[in-house]
Amino acid sequence: MKSEVFDKDGKRITLTGNVIPDGATVRVAQMIMDAAPAGLHRPGSLPLADAELDARQTAYDDRKRSLSDRWRHPAPAQSPAGAIPRQTPPPAPMAGLSDADARYAERCAALEQAWRRV
Repeated sequence: MKSEVFDKDGKRITLTGNVIPDGATVRVAQMIMDAAPAGLHRPGSLPLADAELDARQTAYDDRKRSLSDRWRHPAPAQSPAGAIPRQTPPPAPMAGLSDADARYAERCAALEQAWRRV
């Protein structure tokens, strides 16, 4: 492929070696093919028949209704077969902490064990 080199002022230059001067720009020609062969390309969209339009609208309405009503009947949480539900013991009282520190420690303990209750 042929390349062209331009200096920082935009003038074409010829290189005497393989070193490109500072501030120079190199342009390289590219061949890009991203389309189908000429005989297979037909621009425009394909119209749908009435039955296909009705089926598409019905599917859209069913999905919309399903998503809108999903909060009314949520799926129950599934636990693995044979799993025994665990109860988390309340955190032990900590001596020497203020009321806010004790509540913060309780919150941290509850968050550490939250995954077991799901």
